[in-house]
Amino acid sequence: MNVQTQEIYSEVYSILNLLGESYIKKLPVSLFNMIKEEKKQDYNPKYDAKINLGEQNIKRETLSMIALFHLNYWCNSDEEKNKLKTLFKTNEEKHQAKIREQYNPDNLFKKNKEKEITENIIENQVAMIEYKESIFKKIFNKIKNIFHIK
Repeated sequence: MNVQTQEIYSEVYSILNLLGESYIKKLPVSLFNMIKEEKKQDYNPKYDAKINLGEQNIKRETLSMIALFHLNYWCNSDEEKNKLKTLFKTNEEKHQAKIREQYNPDNLFKKNKEKEITENIIENQVAMIEYKESIFKKIFNKIKNIFHIK
């Protein structure tokens, strides 16, 4: 198992201990034991119960796992489950819309055209620089011509 997964289990374990025994008892014993065994032993994050979990340094996967536990084990009624599912669905739709907007092929080509237009404008505004040989270069070339050196 990789280190990141072990850290996620450690964070979940810490949050479960923060929530208390009543939440841990609602989880299947095998699930809790697996989290306890697979967690990283030298990584023990501490969280403040007074601060929202979203504002603390918690991995996204950890929050997802806690949300899944809430849906599957801690919801007391079907109405609460349906509200939570609706919330998850709404968040996923927002996320997909953001991705669609960010990676829309039409917008990608539009940005490239805008970039091309600005580059053309910049090229037209830049004055042509005339190259002139320096006096030293002229003298050096004359000496080379005298001795027929190429």
